[in-house]
Amino acid sequence: MAGLLVWARRRRAVALFSLVLLAGCTAVRAEGRVENGSRVRLSPLPIEEIARGLRLAADVALSGAWRLASEDRRFGGFSGLAVENGRLWLLSDRGGLWSATLAPHGSVPVVEGSWRVFELRLGGRAPDAEDLARTNDGTLWVAIEGRHAIAPLPAEPEGPIVDLEPHPLPQPIAGLPGNGGVEALAGLGDGSLLAIGESELEGLRPALAMGPNGSRRLAYRSGAGFAPSAASWIADRLLVLERRVSPLSGFAARVVAVPARGASDLPEILAPEIELARWDGSWAIDNLEGLAAEPVEEDGTVRLWLVSDDNFSRWQRTLLVLLTWRPQPAVVRASSRRLSGTSSGGSSFSDTLRR
Repeated sequence: MAGLLVWARRRRAVALFSLVLLAGCTAVRAEGRVENGSRVRLSPLPIEEIARGLRLAADVALSGAWRLASEDRRFGGFSGLAVENGRLWLLSDRGGLWSATLAPHGSVPVVEGSWRVFELRLGGRAPDAEDLARTNDGTLWVAIEGRHAIAPLPAEPEGPIVDLEPHPLPQPIAGLPGNGGVEALAGLGDGSLLAIGESELEGLRPALAMGPNGSRRLAYRSGAGFAPSAASWIADRLLVLERRVSPLSGFAARVVAVPARGASDLPEILAPEIELARWDGSWAIDNLEGLAAEPVEEDGTVRLWLVSDDNFSRWQRTLLVLLTWRPQPAVVRASSRRLSGTSSGGSSFSDTLRR
């Protein structure tokens, strides 16, 4: 019997490993229209469950974790995350965009019944959307992996169907494989955008900084065995979520910080400076893919939101995890400028495109 249980666990692990590797390889067309008011259930999870295999920096704490579920068949596959204007935004790699009002207090982070759902379209089809990023003019951008492009969307879409206008990315992102293109996207403080590819070239991940004065080719050095899956920016730090999956040890993830003020200040090779959080080989955490940094001016903290991609599989879960980071005072002061929508760099990448 013990041998049979070990065989069953390994078979499940191999199946999950295969699902993660294959996720996003084919675009799925969502049919029909999504009605607002779709119900999403949030169930608090024991802190000790999510804390298994977790190591945190001294100034980071695990503040909460929830399992999200819905009967709506479009719910799941979340690879991007944003927190803007008091709302939580979840981006699915099948083109779904889910949004809910954040709750200031209570056992769940969003207001019940406040969910709104949108369907993103690119050429009439659901795009392989991977990440969300905000430039300092308030524009939310979507990273589109298969098309090697980014696209802006209104902060509050008016209808359930949102047609995207793609902006193709230049080299080195444009030359990556279709399922290894832009995976992480972040808006920097000077109004520029930073895109990081998933594919590895000579031990580095191709990256591209796009600002009002043009673009720069860069590279990102991820941890051994890890690949970047999301990025966010706060003050003078670029935060990157990296993930790793093994059929034997399970999912691993880490959140790292890289010095980054603006496109012109970035080194040619972006290397993590500190590790804020790390899960090592824990099936409890699942496949973390989305990251958003929410600065909180009132109490001097930064909330780090993470979401997992369940690959629309009954073997996996959609998890929302909240970390609280209390960085150095200089970082907090600079983040308050981001909250007010100002920056030291003048115009943004969005302004450049409009001109």
